[in-house]
Amino acid sequence: MSSLPHVYAINKPKGGESVRSSRKGRTVKVVKISNALEARNHAIQEARAHLDAILELVTAIECARANGYSTFDGEEMSLDELEERAQEWPLSVLVRSGWISPGGEMRASEYEVLLCTGGPAVRIRGDLSEHCEPETLRLECQDWFISWDQVSINSGEAEALLRFVGLFYFGE
Repeated sequence: MSSLPHVYAINKPKGGESVRSSRKGRTVKVVKISNALEARNHAIQEARAHLDAILELVTAIECARANGYSTFDGEEMSLDELEERAQEWPLSVLVRSGWISPGGEMRASEYEVLLCTGGPAVRIRGDLSEHCEPETLRLECQDWFISWDQVSINSGEAEALLRFVGLFYFGE
């Protein structure tokens, strides 16, 4: 049994007092909702920063495909160098399968590209086609003790993110 406190983001108690109680010998600490909102906003800002940098990288890759080179992050780079930079970006690239009957063939049906962890964390998740190519995506973020939340993006940002995740191998 862990002796570490469990922290929950819930509505602030009446009167503004902090509450501590015990449940099965564990300390429960109540966090003011303003802290939870601040954490969520911090996570969204981190997701937006990654989105902006990915948009810049995708634009540079498209320019390099047309011209043989492009500038990214203050450096002139070839298409191969830009694609290598994209491949090195995520902390992990994962897939998982859908429901199957026991003994059936497992096929990747969803993907996750984890961009950063900790407080905050950012990931891109979505569905894969029958050819293991990204079909959909959701940009998601979270901060400590806050669940994953989808970040609102426009259609142009979604298209650029699909081109970015399309650079990764998700299976056959």
